[in-house]
Amino acid sequence: METSEEKNKQPDFSRNISIWIDTYDDIFSDFDPRSFSERNISDDFLNELRKVSHEDSFHINELRLLVPETSRNQESENIISKHLHAFFRKNAHAYQEQVKQLREKGFSFVLISVFLLIAASYISSLKSENIILHTLLVLLEPSGWFFIWRGLDHLISSSRDEAPELDFYNKIAKSKIAFVSILKNSGQKEEIDLLKS
Repeated sequence: METSEEKNKQPDFSRNISIWIDTYDDIFSDFDPRSFSERNISDDFLNELRKVSHEDSFHINELRLLVPETSRNQESENIISKHLHAFFRKNAHAYQEQVKQLREKGFSFVLISVFLLIAASYISSLKSENIILHTLLVLLEPSGWFFIWRGLDHLISSSRDEAPELDFYNKIAKSKIAFVSILKNSGQKEEIDLLKS
């Protein structure tokens, strides 16, 4: 028999994801010689992380970086954890602004197109032979349709192209980062530290 506490318990739609790395350098670009706090994140690492995170729409509770136990260094992991969080938050904010700008531009174009097409319809209803009005009609109609298609393109593009990247960076930016020791001899995985920031 279920208790009231069990009935009220919400299902957990979160999960943990794991990425295996041989060394900390696997996280960063091979062509960047700077320290862990400044190095560019590797495209291969991001692509693998993106692929794993897109397997479903669940919230990512924890990103686990699996490292050989003999390669671990607490100080380096603290630095890397902070750097990764800063990177994902920065990109999440950048994509959020990009999506916002695309949508604002899209709505502006659609609004302009409505005014242009209303003006064209009004001039057309006058059935005037005036050359100036006729020229305005010729200019307003295609301009109105151009702006409406451009506006819709911006609105669709913000959802089709930018929204998935925004979702990816938001997911990872909100997750915890854990470095997990891999005991190669026994083949077992032992979690040593959860680095929260």
